[in-house]
Amino acid sequence: MLVAFAAIVASETGDHAAAERHFSLLPTGSDAALAVRHIRHLLRTGRPETALATARPWLDRPEAGQFWPYVGTAWRLVGDPRWRWLEDEALVHVADPLDPADAAAMAAALLPLHVTRAFPLGQSVRCGTQTDGPLFARDSVPIRHLRDRLLAVAGRHLASLEADSAHPVRRHRPPPALRVAGSWSVRLSGTGFHVSHVHPQGWFSSAFYCALPSEAEAGPAPAGWLALGGPPADLGLDLPPWRLVEPRPGRLVLFPSILWHGTLPIAGGERLTVAFDIAPP
Repeated sequence: MLVAFAAIVASETGDHAAAERHFSLLPTGSDAALAVRHIRHLLRTGRPETALATARPWLDRPEAGQFWPYVGTAWRLVGDPRWRWLEDEALVHVADPLDPADAAAMAAALLPLHVTRAFPLGQSVRCGTQTDGPLFARDSVPIRHLRDRLLAVAGRHLASLEADSAHPVRRHRPPPALRVAGSWSVRLSGTGFHVSHVHPQGWFSSAFYCALPSEAEAGPAPAGWLALGGPPADLGLDLPPWRLVEPRPGRLVLFPSILWHGTLPIAGGERLTVAFDIAPP
């Protein structure tokens, strides 16, 4: 266990030689979390082919959701066109189910729930706060109404997707009632942003915009925009996001949970969003 921790720490802090020594002592084929960390190390050190070989045995296991994001990144690095099949832009959906006035009313209901002073550890938020507990389970009329409207949009989008039994996202068909795997609100301020990340336990994820800073506060576009497809910066890969989505009050963006997503930093002001994950059927 200590060797595994030493390998992870060395890789994540840039001591690649020490990481290589430690990983060589470990069996990475039986522990999904350790295998993911090994794949991160392989990508950092310029070995996408080896990363693919390490990930391949996991793609038919229940833990596959942890590996598909790295497979897509490795395919992109080696020029394999399957990355476009995996990170299919048709899976992304942008809708505007609320007008700006309704979105502002929703923001007023959410702000009192942001009571912490710092961003949560282990999450993607930087310079902001995140609500605690499942947001959509709260006994609040505005939140219940928002949940129903957003899930209705999500249900229509998922029902419209063509099936593909080989695709980790398209192989699922939506059930009559969607199951929410998690829901929360994020308040970004100052130079706040989300680091690029995925939600491996989800099927589809989302971003709904309640309130945004003015352009004078946030900075010129694309400050604050949603970035899709760009792997985490700490992997040190020269792969930019392949799509940027402009936020607007009342806008909902849906995308596969295994797709890398984050936000570009804002210069100032306040941004208030709601997010939720749809669980795989």
